[in-house]
Amino acid sequence: MAEALRIENVVAGYGDTTVLHGVALAVPDGTWTTIIGANGAGKSTLLKAVAGIVACREGRVLFEGRDMARLSAIERLRVGIGLVPQGRCNFPLLSVAENLKLGGYSRRLKASALAHETESVVERFPRLRERWGVEAGNLSGGEQQMLEMAMVLMARPRLLLLDEPSLGLAPGPMEAVFETVRALTAQAITVLMVEQNARQALERCDLGVVLELGRVRLFEPAKDLLGHADIRRSFLGL
Repeated sequence: MAEALRIENVVAGYGDTTVLHGVALAVPDGTWTTIIGANGAGKSTLLKAVAGIVACREGRVLFEGRDMARLSAIERLRVGIGLVPQGRCNFPLLSVAENLKLGGYSRRLKASALAHETESVVERFPRLRERWGVEAGNLSGGEQQMLEMAMVLMARPRLLLLDEPSLGLAPGPMEAVFETVRALTAQAITVLMVEQNARQALERCDLGVVLELGRVRLFEPAKDLLGHADIRRSFLGL
C-alpha cells in the first residue's frame, strides 16, 4: 500500500523546549491511524508539525513523497493536508452555510464553484443541511465538530489531521463523529487522529500509535495495541 505520510526522525518544540524527539511514522494511504498517549506526550505537537504550524528542527515530513519543509501551513492545506485543531474553531456568529464557504477560502473559487462545492461537502453531513441557516455558536457540540470537519474538507484534503474530535461529546455524538471518520477513509481520505477516548477509537481505526515523552513507543495495527496488557491498563481502563 502506498504511503500518504512519512515522518522521518522529526524533532520539534516551542522556544527552548523540545517536545518531539525523533518521531518516525509511515502512514498508509486511505487508512485511519489513532495516536494515543499521556498529557504532554507531544500528540498535538506532532499534528502541528505535519500541518506546518510548528517547524521541524530536525527530520522531514513527506506527504505523498513530497518534502513539506519549504511549505507554510496554508500551502500545505492547498496541497492536501487539512488540520481540525482541538477545541472549537468555527465562527460562532456566522451560519453553517457561511462557515462552510469560509472553509473553501484557500481554494479561491468563484461564487458558482464555491456554491457547488459547499453542496457537495454537506452531502456527507445531513445534519448540517438541517441546520443550514443556524449560527454555529448555537449548534450542539457534536454538530460543531462535524461543521469544523466539513469546513476543512472544503479545502479537499487528502490527509485529514484531527485533534481530539470527540472532546466533550456524549457517547451518541462521539459515535457519529467516528462513523464520519470511517466514511471519509472509504472515500480515499487518510486520517491521522489524536484521541482521548482511546478504546473507542482503537476499536474502530486501522492503526494505533502510542506516543510517550515525544517518542513513538508502539506503532501497530489497532487490534494488536488493544491486546497489550500495559496499554489496556494505562490508556484503556481495562
